[in-house]
Amino acid sequence: MWKSIIYKEWIKTRVIVAVIAIVFLGVGIYSFIAINAGIRLSGIVSVWEDLVQKDPVIFNYFQYLPLLAGILLAIAQYIPELQSKRLKLTLHLPLNENNIMLTMLLYGVAVVALLLVVSMPLLLWGLSRRFPSEIVCVAFQQLLPWFLAGFAAYVITSWICLEPQWKQRIYNVIPGILFLSFFLLSAKSGAYQPFLPFLIVAVIVSFFFSFYSTARFKEGVQ
Repeated sequence: MWKSIIYKEWIKTRVIVAVIAIVFLGVGIYSFIAINAGIRLSGIVSVWEDLVQKDPVIFNYFQYLPLLAGILLAIAQYIPELQSKRLKLTLHLPLNENNIMLTMLLYGVAVVALLLVVSMPLLLWGLSRRFPSEIVCVAFQQLLPWFLAGFAAYVITSWICLEPQWKQRIYNVIPGILFLSFFLLSAKSGAYQPFLPFLIVAVIVSFFFSFYSTARFKEGVQ
């Protein structure tokens, strides 16, 4: 039964997952083209000085990509269920509804994790071919909050999509946007480090919001 649920989720989301993967690949390639172009035009020493003294955003094209990936994946996963009224049927399978919801959510989290866990090492490895480990570490510190935003966007969007009452959905959007904005603040490298544990805990807590919306949906709240 679990395999059937996972396969169903894959059928629904495979196109958007492929699109997101292609976009990630394209943006990654473009980022390195831009870095190499800067090195050719200004010289490696000048680029190093800019990175050390001005602390610019290295992979700035990636800032909003994980966020959009999480939102689009959740929409692709849950909106068809609601439009065709399949979710109610799914929740009446001979399995505990919380276990069904857990499987669906873990599928989405696993897809987001796969996209981000593959992307980040490749980006950092490519950067290490041109720059010392200190700059690679700075890039990691910049990327980490954005990549966490991908997980946060997925669980928050899932919560909003699964909410059966439109009025409550609108109410959910407001704190959801405020929460996601914490991951995209302009900050110096390393500024997020003391705050990251709290953001990680907040994402984990947000994971369980969808169970409340699902319970409301099954109860027939309008």
